[in-house]
Amino acid sequence: MSFFHEFKKMTFMNDHDDISRWDLKPLYNDERAWDQNYDIMLKQGFNAVLRFRGELAKDPKNLEASLDAFFDFNQMLEKLYTYAHLLSDGNIADQQNLMRLNQAKSLYSDFDANTSWMRSEILKMQNLEAKGKYARYLERILASRPHTLNEEEEKILSLCSVTHRSDSLFSILNNVELKFDDAVDSKGVKYPLTLASFQNLVKSSDRTLRQSSFHNLFSSFEKVKLTLTENYYQKVLENDFNRKVRRFDSSMEAALFGNEIPVSVYQTLLDTVEKGENLKQLHRYVDWKGKILGLKNVHPYDMYAEPYEEIEVKYTLEEAIELVLESIRPLGEEYVAIAEKGLKNERWVDWFERPGKRSGAYSSGYYKSYPYILMNFTGSIRDLFTLAHELGHSMHSYYSNKNQPYPYASYTIFVAEVASTFHEELLYNLLMKKIQDPKIKKYFLHYKAEAIRATIHRQTLFANFEKQAHSCVENKGVLTADYICGIFNDLYRKYYGDSFVIDPLLGVEALRIPHFYSSFYVYQYAIGMSASLALHANLLKDPVEGKKRYLEFISSGSSKKPVDILKDANVDVRDPLTIQKALDAFKQLVDQLDT
Repeated sequence: MSFFHEFKKMTFMNDHDDISRWDLKPLYNDERAWDQNYDIMLKQGFNAVLRFRGELAKDPKNLEASLDAFFDFNQMLEKLYTYAHLLSDGNIADQQNLMRLNQAKSLYSDFDANTSWMRSEILKMQNLEAKGKYARYLERILASRPHTLNEEEEKILSLCSVTHRSDSLFSILNNVELKFDDAVDSKGVKYPLTLASFQNLVKSSDRTLRQSSFHNLFSSFEKVKLTLTENYYQKVLENDFNRKVRRFDSSMEAALFGNEIPVSVYQTLLDTVEKGENLKQLHRYVDWKGKILGLKNVHPYDMYAEPYEEIEVKYTLEEAIELVLESIRPLGEEYVAIAEKGLKNERWVDWFERPGKRSGAYSSGYYKSYPYILMNFTGSIRDLFTLAHELGHSMHSYYSNKNQPYPYASYTIFVAEVASTFHEELLYNLLMKKIQDPKIKKYFLHYKAEAIRATIHRQTLFANFEKQAHSCVENKGVLTADYICGIFNDLYRKYYGDSFVIDPLLGVEALRIPHFYSSFYVYQYAIGMSASLALHANLLKDPVEGKKRYLEFISSGSSKKPVDILKDANVDVRDPLTIQKALDAFKQLVDQLDT
């Protein structure tokens, strides 16, 4: 389906061509160059920083010089790691790639261990003022004083980080070793089932195919649920250990502290989404979904179903790129030109799924590299919006790297999800302007409602689960498979209402969410979408001021606290109304659909 005229075809449509994959040569010319650089860094060691040990308080110039050396080496490490992880994600099964990734991680760990004394020395400096080019960095260190240990203890903790492998184990199991039986439709036709193809198969109007896709995927996770439970339990125990030694009241507080997010922001999200009237609208949506699908009861796999499947919406890669570029025009010609160059000429993106490649999508890079994007493009509307989403991350990185010095260029995860979902909102707004056919418009109304459900309701449900799982361990409880699956089932009952069926395999979903290995991460999706809806409303209200505020926002990096950066953009995430307005938008969509 296309909403625009034909244009010159691009060349990178073959998923076997190198041109359809990201260009890593700006990082290193090849693996040999990486190996040589790694050997050099290993031999050099950390002497450039270590020579200042015990000297920081003796001369004010020593502090700045030591931080210069620290950030110079850290930037070289970041380059080393970025290449290794991108190379590995291109083929997870390649043992040489995995070895390089582990080497980079190990060197990072050694660097942390050998520079852990810096924080301790800085905290010992009497009457130290946070000023100069490292003022913001020093301000954050001084704020961490209540949670910082002595020098030797900090070194031990840094050395311990190399043993934190639960996320790697999950990644290998999830992306490489787990295999899924083919999904089968009502006519007996088989479809290869992968983590990527599941996203499309489960949307089919053929309920047998939906059920088969869900059952076969979740059954594979069910077979290893004890392993996955123990692995996740170890992650939660790791977090509990960290919060105890760092003197935090909870793992949540410890996780949010690094991004300077008050716990109240997390709790406000849960409280607002879980208000009776707001959950009632989600129950209405489930009931509508069942009604339009002709179902008395709605199973988990029915929630994915596309009720307007007769309206085929598929995109070539060229179409997807042009739509995304057109959608961001309100942000200015320069903004569009940068994005177009990255997507078409500079090869920021690894586009297609292939055996061994990491599933999903993300944006990644370092201060002086392209802001790379991993995709597994199949032409679906989901892929179209995923491209917009990841480009939002990459443009955020581009502008922050361009406008901030290295120590403040890396924005926090908290604000990252604002830029990405803002891009999605721009794309949706463009599509709704182009569409004239009422049936197609209804299709996109449903898509938008699903996007809010998946991003605000679903991620808040996940956030509630994480809170409960960690609270259990903090109160001396033990995480078992039955307990974990039970929490998930109870939350689904609460969120989705009486007409939603809790299938026996549903609880296993708690064990297959990769983001649970980045603890207390997912709530930021819900906050991010709420903030992006507010930013988009500001852009529509005043295009000139809205554009100016947005570009300032994505240029700010971590130069201020994230909640303050958003406040400067005229969005207050501490105010429940920011969340409520997003939920009101969901209600309006349900009203339009259920007519």
